[in-house]
Amino acid sequence: MTLLQIQDLKKHFPVRRSAMEWLKRAPAQSVHAVDGISLDIAAGETLGLVGESGCGKSTVGRSIVRLEDATAGTINLNGAPITTLSRGAFRSLRKDVQFVFQDPFASLNPRMTVAQAVGEPLLNFGMTDPVERRARVAELIERVGLRPDQIDRFPHEFSGGQRQRIGIARALGLNPKLIVLDEPVSALDVSVQAQVINLLIRLQQEFGIAYLFIAHDLAVVEHISDRVAVMYLGKIVEIAEKRSLFARPRHPYTQALLSAVPVADTDVRRDKIILKGDLPSPINPPSGCRFRTRCPIAQSICAKEEPPLRPVSAAVGTHSTACHFAE
Repeated sequence: MTLLQIQDLKKHFPVRRSAMEWLKRAPAQSVHAVDGISLDIAAGETLGLVGESGCGKSTVGRSIVRLEDATAGTINLNGAPITTLSRGAFRSLRKDVQFVFQDPFASLNPRMTVAQAVGEPLLNFGMTDPVERRARVAELIERVGLRPDQIDRFPHEFSGGQRQRIGIARALGLNPKLIVLDEPVSALDVSVQAQVINLLIRLQQEFGIAYLFIAHDLAVVEHISDRVAVMYLGKIVEIAEKRSLFARPRHPYTQALLSAVPVADTDVRRDKIILKGDLPSPINPPSGCRFRTRCPIAQSICAKEEPPLRPVSAAVGTHSTACHFAE
């Protein structure tokens, strides 16, 4: 069953013009952070969303929870149109979709204890009995691997991994159907990353939660995801079942990303694909295929026609890519 459906989502940020530009009446410009993407997430599924910094993946996550209002397109959660609801009407849906931020320290109020930080959403949604709320916080803290007697401590008394566990406990409090995880382990040590990822997998199995897992570390994404979507400059360029994508990536950009993933087996050789040039400006993206300015196989058609995201043959599940030469 489809839980979240995104259709042709766009988010453009206006660029502030200088006084000289105003005098010259230069046309207003905007950053095309997300420029027409469509994807869906099933109940209990983990969709990994990957790409370079600045590709727009975090903006997608923030748009889902209305931290950013979409410029165009629709986002439906269980059939409810998130993008068109008023702020008041959307409040009733906030219990169903929660967010875990990248920085586990900045996302917690340093003046609030764990009991207050994790208990605040419970209070906002009707759990006014302080004894009941405290018991619920203690239960949540224990579920994420911390001790219940730690709930009266402040964020600075915890390590980075422990603070991220607190953030996960806060997101779990309202029994959401979907959690958006924005680079949840990128600020943590490698050993702690594994612990947090295994915790997320266990919680998903226990509660049946769906995840949108935003990351740039493909090794982590491979471990936790069911399907993977690859973004480049505001567009989805490839989406597939995990095994299909990692076994045979079709888009040149995905191939380049995977070539940079370290391989533990010293007997396995992987030729690295070094992309030339810098990421183009999202204010004025290239015509046609946005990856063509860095693509090793680009041809004249790539500048003239934008390739649609279309199905290609796959050994496992479905596989779609936006490349004229995917086959």
